[in-house]
Order: sequence, then structure tokens, then C-alpha cells
Amino acid sequence: MKSVNRIVIVQVARIVRLEAEDNYVRLWADAPYLHKETLTRLVGRLDPAEFLRIHRSHAVNIQSVRELRPLLHGEYLVVLANGTELTSGRSYRAAIQQAFGLG
Repeated sequence: MKSVNRIVIVQVARIVRLEAEDNYVRLWADAPYLHKETLTRLVGRLDPAEFLRIHRSHAVNIQSVRELRPLLHGEYLVVLANGTELTSGRSYRAAIQQAFGLG
């Protein structure tokens, strides 16, 4: 990952979640990092067994998910191990259920 005057190496296993910011992605690991790539493109390069898209603006490291709380209209409140709470998008319901063996 490049910034103005340095390149920071972030181990994929340390990434907790990814958040879209226009044509950038904010990687949340030990600190937040901004990466110049779209979320769709970055998630496409990551192992789908490790990272799950849960919303058009969010993807999570599956190992970081602590709890799923069903909401109305097929959405979930996704609670991560660090306490972060994200609401999933309805169109990602099937992928979430498959990833966590829900039916």
C-alpha cells in the first residue's frame, strides 16, 4: 500500500474489514489505511473463504465476525470481534447465509 512518501505492508490476515470510499478502500487493521482501488476490484483479488462482501460499501474478514443479528427485510447486523457493528445489504443475504452455514 502506497502513501505519499512510504509504502506500508499490511498482512491480509490482519485486515478486519474493508470500507469503500469512492475509488479508494479504507482497510481496517491495526490502524486504518487508505488504498487506491475500488472495493469490488480488491475483494475480487482476495480469497472468498476469508473475505465476505456484506454491503456495497463493506466487506469483512470472516474470522473477525463474532455475531450476526437478523434484522427486518433480510438484513443482518454484523458484529465484529472489535465491537464494530455493520448493517448488511439485502442483496448480500444469501452470501452471508452460505458463508456461515445458515439456511
